[in-house]
Amino acid sequence: MVSDHQVRRLWNPLKTGKSLRHGALRTGLDEKTARKHGKAGLLASQSRKAHQWRTRTDPFAEVWQEVELQLERAPGLEAKTESGGADSRVSRFVIL
Repeated sequence: MVSDHQVRRLWNPLKTGKSLRHGALRTGLDEKTARKHGKAGLLASQSRKAHQWRTRTDPFAEVWQEVELQLERAPGLEAKTESGGADSRVSRFVIL
């Protein structure tokens, strides 16, 4: 992933009239990536789009209300994951 620092370092040689290739080599970016950031005139953090999709299913989805109740009763609890056991729906999430 390209950092803001790399984009700033890319802009410096371009401002002094150096080639895009020179700037890309100096910052460790691929020429195509350097061209994209050079034309956009934006820092890397400004051009990133936040994704709106979930990357995996929520493991707490079906038991979250129960977990919230336990945490409200005892706020000092810490969650630990357990691979076995079947005494309740929350059993796979042991709260200590």
